Amino acid sequence: MGRNSNRTRTVALKGSSSSITIVSKVDGQGYVFYRVQGWQEDGKWQRKRFKDEGEAQRFAALKRIEMENQGREQRMVLSPLTDAQHDEALRAFDLLGGTYKLTDAVTYFLKHHRPPEFKIRIHDALALYLDDKERDGIRDRSVKSIKSVVSQFVTATDNPFTHEVTPQSVDSYLRGLRAKDGSNKATKKTWNNYRNDLSAFFDWCSVADATSNRPFLFTNPVAEVRKFSARQVREGQSAKPVTTSVDDTLRLFTDLTESSGGILLRYYAYLYFAGIRPEELQRLSDREDELVNLRTGIITIPANISKTAHERQILISKNLAAWLAIAPGSIIPPNFDRLAKLVRKRFSLTHDEARHSFISYHVALHRSVGDAALQAGNSESIVKRHYLNTHTQEEGRDLFRIVPADDRAGAVLAEALPAETPGLFRIVG
Repeated sequence: MGRNSNRTRTVALKGSSSSITIVSKVDGQGYVFYRVQGWQEDGKWQRKRFKDEGEAQRFAALKRIEMENQGREQRMVLSPLTDAQHDEALRAFDLLGGTYKLTDAVTYFLKHHRPPEFKIRIHDALALYLDDKERDGIRDRSVKSIKSVVSQFVTATDNPFTHEVTPQSVDSYLRGLRAKDGSNKATKKTWNNYRNDLSAFFDWCSVADATSNRPFLFTNPVAEVRKFSARQVREGQSAKPVTTSVDDTLRLFTDLTESSGGILLRYYAYLYFAGIRPEELQRLSDREDELVNLRTGIITIPANISKTAHERQILISKNLAAWLAIAPGSIIPPNFDRLAKLVRKRFSLTHDEARHSFISYHVALHRSVGDAALQAGNSESIVKRHYLNTHTQEEGRDLFRIVPADDRAGAVLAEALPAETPGLFRIVG
């Protein structure tokens, strides 16, 4: 056999992994070898010689896989993955590129999207949550506030399953909050309040409980959403709180004596002349006879009524005693919400304006930050920062001179006693 018959060239087909072939040859010394051929590198055809046929077969297989995957570097690895799983993993790597690791992407997905054993939409979970809160004895106003916040979130997110909520959806919702004017962004304090309500709800959803089939999710999506610091909240608030002028307070109490038989006089007297918080008054109403002592001149706000969970005592001023003497009924009368809303609208009263007025005028009259803090249930630093020097001492004296007229048909200023006993007044017509 001539030498030319041993040099027969196998031509590789372009663009196909099957173009790689193995050719058996005999060299000039009579030894058999195996040549793998049929691929290009840098535009040039390549081939490789092997003594062992098995090695040639393994090399050819790797080259075929390499060409089939369009140049992707390959390694022969024993794996329990099926062909379909392997192909899916490759697609996942292609989608992620070099931005994320596959394990990071899977961990994030399971954290935010893994369905628990029992799936429930937020609206239905909220009903169970509110029922739990009511059983815990949470006050009605707090329950209504929680329901309002979470219900708004339900509307904004189209009521998804609880386990599908992400930090991004919570952040987007909070960024969409607006002030009462409907255009300006909500304050940082409002952001924090709404965030806290949502966080408490999702924390509850993640706690195991057989009766409600919880957990509904595994991690709280609100935990990753920013929360403004106390300093940032203060910077976003007005320098001084809104208070009611003495003249406007006179008009307010005159109106209260003439409207609905004075049914709201008791409530607003405690607000303006004792500085008791509205939510505290709600809880105080049923225990007024026990906690308000006109004989000793002391109002006791026990820990289970106080917003701060600390007991405090408030001195009953002479003008407050005068109003309590003529005010009918209970602190919270029937149809209270509607009546109080009408008063706030008629006099454009802002939230906590009455309490702000009490603290501001009290510290102006007595020039004692500590005493005002004790009676209001605030810290001295808060009183000093927000309420000191907002009114003159004369204005403070005038506010606590507002008393019922002799005929109980309005409000007037009482005649003050001598200056050495500031804050005590003799009621005159």
